[in-house]
Amino acid sequence: MNTRNSALDQQALNTFALKKVLTLTELTDILRCSPITAHRRLREWGAYTSYNKNGRYYTIGTIPEFDKNGIWQYQDIYFSRYGTLKNTVVALAVQSKKGLNHAELQEIIGLNPKYFMARFRELSEVRKERYKHSIIYFSDHAETYEAQQRNRFPPEPTTTKLPSDAQALIMLVELIHNPGMNSNELTLQLEKKGTRIDAGSVAALFQKYELGKKKLNMR
Repeated sequence: MNTRNSALDQQALNTFALKKVLTLTELTDILRCSPITAHRRLREWGAYTSYNKNGRYYTIGTIPEFDKNGIWQYQDIYFSRYGTLKNTVVALAVQSKKGLNHAELQEIIGLNPKYFMARFRELSEVRKERYKHSIIYFSDHAETYEAQQRNRFPPEPTTTKLPSDAQALIMLVELIHNPGMNSNELTLQLEKKGTRIDAGSVAALFQKYELGKKKLNMR
């Protein structure tokens, strides 16, 4: 049984601190050990495996400075707080405010999803939906999904229907006789005379033609 060499362990840790990332081959050379032993050390040191570059690179837990999305980039090598690329996609989709489409996902993780998402036939906790020409990944949790849907597709603002031409003519005639009226006063005045027009429609006409700012007369 080989005796653990603490000096070599420290040398490896110092090299990580200097270079930030190492391949398994580089680590076994420093530790003068087998890949199995090197993997054991990596687990002890809370290592992360790169989710690109075919997982060739490792860094230890004290080095990465993860961004708000849990991603750390060193040169062109990417690491995730969530470990694997698959776990990262799941975590990001579930935690997002409005789900993630491919472009949004690529902006976060630095990789084009079309090159790897096909490998993930099923993503637990994630609901995949097609919208027009995009695929969007939502949380599979009902309440979160509904919130993401509302944020992704907010309801169209309600628009009040303008009065008909005949109603508008009645309103304008009344305004000619009473040019100082506001929309509420006009609505009440018309009701007194037996003409009922929705108050919102009256207000919409006022707003569209800025009637409150104009004085109508036939002189």
